[in-house]
Amino acid sequence: MASHAHDPGDSVSTARITAYSGIGVALISAIAATITTVGSHHNDLSASTGPMPTTISQPPMTQVSDRGSVDKVEINGSATEVTVTGSAEKDVDSVAVLIGPRESGGQQFWANTGDVFNQQWKLSVATEPHLLLPYRIEAHYHGVSAAVPHARVLSKFSFQGTEPTTPPPPPNQIVNCAEQFGPDCFTGPGWGPPSVYQSK
Repeated sequence: MASHAHDPGDSVSTARITAYSGIGVALISAIAATITTVGSHHNDLSASTGPMPTTISQPPMTQVSDRGSVDKVEINGSATEVTVTGSAEKDVDSVAVLIGPRESGGQQFWANTGDVFNQQWKLSVATEPHLLLPYRIEAHYHGVSAAVPHARVLSKFSFQGTEPTTPPPPPNQIVNCAEQFGPDCFTGPGWGPPSVYQSK
């Protein structure tokens, strides 16, 4: 009976090949699992974050006001809230922002009003159910003109033919009016020309 002699190097080579094969299979499995995990995590993030918000810096105005400006518009991802930031002249004490018109048509807008601090203002306007293209943003500036303080001084004295000036309505009344009648609510004393941005 013939016997075959085995070279000791043959068993070492076979062992190495088996070991390398095992390591290769393990690496491929680990890489595949990592790709699957990262892909599913990315899909989870995409689903949870939803649409990205929109930011318009220095939006081009279709109407410019000498009383202030709109510097930035931020629309959240679901288009249910718009934040408008701007600046104003020294005599401007408050700003009203109109956004719309609403889907119902006519002069109905979403609106909000707020005070000006250090000639800067920032207002968030809820646009439920959601803002649709095209839309318009109007910033109306309220201030004390040179004629108003003079009229207040005169009203302290009794002059025939003079009437005391009427103060502007409270902010909640301005918002209610603007939501129903839009720009028509800003023709009274103290209100100046608006800044207007029109989307395309």
